[in-house]
Amino acid sequence: MQTETITNRVEFTEHVLPNGLKVVLTPDSTIPSVAINLCYHVGSKNEDRNKRGYAHLFEHLMFEGSKNIAAGDYDRLSLQKGCENNAYTTEDKTNYYLLAPANELEFGLWLESDRMIEFSVTEESLRIQKGVVIEEKKQVFDNRPYGSVSLKLAPLLYKNNGYSWDTIGDVKDLKKATLSDIREFYERFYVPNNAVLTIAGDFDPDEALKLTEKYFGCIPKGRYSNTELRLAAEFKDEPLKNEVVKIIHDDVQLPGIFGAYKLPKENSDEYFAFDILTDILSTGESSRLYNELVYKKQLVSDIGCWVEGREYSSLLQFYAILMPDVTIDEVQHEIDRIFGEAAGGAVTARELEKIKNRIETRHAYRVQTNLAKADMLSHYATFYDEPGMINTNIEKYISITLDDIHSAAEKYLKNSGRVILNYLPKPGYIETEAD
Repeated sequence: MQTETITNRVEFTEHVLPNGLKVVLTPDSTIPSVAINLCYHVGSKNEDRNKRGYAHLFEHLMFEGSKNIAAGDYDRLSLQKGCENNAYTTEDKTNYYLLAPANELEFGLWLESDRMIEFSVTEESLRIQKGVVIEEKKQVFDNRPYGSVSLKLAPLLYKNNGYSWDTIGDVKDLKKATLSDIREFYERFYVPNNAVLTIAGDFDPDEALKLTEKYFGCIPKGRYSNTELRLAAEFKDEPLKNEVVKIIHDDVQLPGIFGAYKLPKENSDEYFAFDILTDILSTGESSRLYNELVYKKQLVSDIGCWVEGREYSSLLQFYAILMPDVTIDEVQHEIDRIFGEAAGGAVTARELEKIKNRIETRHAYRVQTNLAKADMLSHYATFYDEPGMINTNIEKYISITLDDIHSAAEKYLKNSGRVILNYLPKPGYIETEAD
């Protein structure tokens, strides 16, 4: 057991149960509630190429009943106890959380452990949730302006790994998924030695650990070791050497530009430099992209860029929605000019200081909430086996210099490839208001 105690920062203890489940406890009696966060180290990148979408599908299935909880009762029982719950899936993880009154900690731990204790998916729940996910894909990706961006970008950015498809998956793969397929996925990944449980809030640490051992300690390890699980997701990739540009004709009213550069993995030095740089370029009305293209030149109605951190390969993504009668080439030239200035060392000390202050403020707010603390501690424990990064990563942001930003931008914006999707209205497409 290791204890982290830093003045004015998040205090926590780490534990590992005999079955491999990592447990992080961070007591805070400020508010009489507890956040229970259960993070499984499995995302869409861990899927087989012909079984795309299983991680996200399983996020849905985990609310469809477990060993002692009937289908539909997870939410009903949660509401009766005054709890809130939700989940999300990324390329790298599937995360579940429950926010409960402090006196319902044991209930919450029982509820979560029941979903890990054994496979309980039925043919009926599988059929229902397949339909739900397929409908979600239609609404969010297929029938939404510019909704297909992530579906089309992924295979152009990555060729030989699980980042080459979106977490929503493929409808053909989802339709043909069998109960046997789903069971194999559960038994491989939904096991104690592939998960981190974090409890944040108003509780007694000794009692919380006893309850965790009571409800999770009896669950056996998975048949695959952590090493085998990681080897199964071995990451192979090649850098982009050239620019790839694709024209997409879609049901959109105005042209849009969507692009991405591949960056080093989350928590690398370059990741922190680009996280700061993208804030400088696009956060707030005084940012360079907004001020130049929206306010001064009125070329676009919306524009932005951001860094998406991932376990093995991050992305810098950017987009612009054009004003009427403005050309793609004109806007892309301006974006490239601003990116080029950043690579040429044009970022100022004042801009850097402003963004660092904003990052410090944002961090201070986040660590005041139980949900955010639990999520961050689980994340750092899952990917780095170091939950203390909740306290130290802010120092990495503060240590970034103008030279760091210049060097990273020079290497990854000026001297590497990228993928760009140019969305154009379909010929004759006119957007009409619904009746």
